[in-house]
Amino acid sequence: MDAKLVELYVQRGRLHERIVAQRAQLARELVPLHDALDKVDRARALLHLVRVWMMAHPGVVAVAGVTLAIWRPRTLLRSARWGFFAWRNWRRWRDLLHIGLSAL
Repeated sequence: MDAKLVELYVQRGRLHERIVAQRAQLARELVPLHDALDKVDRARALLHLVRVWMMAHPGVVAVAGVTLAIWRPRTLLRSARWGFFAWRNWRRWRDLLHIGLSAL
């Protein structure tokens, strides 16, 4: 074989070894991110199950809401106020991000 071709195959092998090592290093470094995203996925799945259950049992949800309104009205109002502020801020941020990203 031509010496140049042999050198190219050797260089290709070295590059392949570097690529494998870099992939292994990247996999090790991304473990914390994987764990965090796994927790987010589990939380989203749980919220989805709660939503499905609430849609399937609206009477239970209504009774629980009325009971909470009678039993702890201040807590309910405080939570509603916090929810309103969170919702309003979420909409503002979403609109700002939408405007900002569309301007790019």
